[in-house]
Amino acid sequence: MNSVPESSEGYNFYSALSHPPLRAAGNTPDLSIYRPQGIPEVGVFRYKAPVEGLLQIGDAHSAKTDWSDDFEIAWTKMGNKGPLVLFLHGVPTNRSQWEAVQAQVSRFCETISIDMLGMGESSQPRLYGRKNNRAPNAMWNWVNDVNYIEKLMQKEYPGRQFIFIADDWGSGIASQYAAMHGDRLNAFVQMDPVAFDGYPVNEIQAIGRASEIPNTQEGDAQFAMVFAAFDQTLVQILKSMVHNPSKYNQYNLRYLTFPYVDVDYERNSADDGVTDVAKSTTMRLKLHNIRVLADRAAVLSPALLLPYHPQYNPQGVQYQNITVPTLIMWGEYDNMMPAAQTQRFAHVLGTDDVQITYIPRAGHFPATDNPDCVADTILNFIRRVMGRSALADIYIGNQGIWKGDERQMIQELRVLHRVTV
Repeated sequence: MNSVPESSEGYNFYSALSHPPLRAAGNTPDLSIYRPQGIPEVGVFRYKAPVEGLLQIGDAHSAKTDWSDDFEIAWTKMGNKGPLVLFLHGVPTNRSQWEAVQAQVSRFCETISIDMLGMGESSQPRLYGRKNNRAPNAMWNWVNDVNYIEKLMQKEYPGRQFIFIADDWGSGIASQYAAMHGDRLNAFVQMDPVAFDGYPVNEIQAIGRASEIPNTQEGDAQFAMVFAAFDQTLVQILKSMVHNPSKYNQYNLRYLTFPYVDVDYERNSADDGVTDVAKSTTMRLKLHNIRVLADRAAVLSPALLLPYHPQYNPQGVQYQNITVPTLIMWGEYDNMMPAAQTQRFAHVLGTDDVQITYIPRAGHFPATDNPDCVADTILNFIRRVMGRSALADIYIGNQGIWKGDERQMIQELRVLHRVTV
């Protein structure tokens, strides 16, 4: 006969799951039963790059530029307990793409999200690695981003293993990182990843072609003409990446478009003698940053994400070196890169522990379309591969069956599993 586990306080699993509800009515999840969300802390990591790039110095309206190898990688930290989780975004976005998911996960994990070099609030080096040779553009290969990610994580969290979660474009970097530094990871999570021969896609490929416009005064003028409507193009690209376009509006889109387009609050503070009110004809495109995006997009090819081969694909990913438990998430309605690609991961990774999960009611950016489901999938995966005691609190979901007794239930489960919050 199996005995019911009991703690010294007399609680048992029967008691934890069998008492009447404390709330009179309602099934709305009450997430306040958990530890509070982490308070966002923002900062930068100073990165000494192996080569130089051309940075804008001082006021963006002054158009002063100078060569530098001293860059900044912007980050947001949330949470102070539990497994360490790194979030990396897609394109053409930044770390704000993970904000809703990071907030939920930060109740249970210590988290950091970063802007990759050349995007968001991180440094925007134009002609990166091309100071003395303007033709090659190879420094934007995904494998080169591994360098600053490893240095950043070792600086901020010396010697600690972490869970690497990446989306879209960032997943190309994450694949290279996991193949090169697998000993640094507890687990590996990809969401709608660029992978294998499913890249490039037309929307980003078109931006990449513009990198061929000469980096001269005349070329800059031509580039400005070609990208005169980039603000509209960018919004349409972003709205095509979600299943529900109404998820984006003129307010939250500012956080994704600001590296490339003046936004009203930024424009109003310019005080440059033109006007103190932003209008359609005075809101400036940030052509330096757009050229950086074009440079990044120009070099990416299927060869960089297909498996490594010493003769046929020496720059490919050594997927067989990825041996940690892996979660592959994909938006059910991704119309950019088909979800059926998930099955390929199960056959090329160096681990048999490959979980495949499709996110319902989601397009190419599931963290925007359905952040509750994405957070739930991540937390259940972490609990499975690292154990219940690894999380900073008992996790009983953020959407399932809520009958009003959760506050009492979680208190008893904390005692039974010896979780202190």
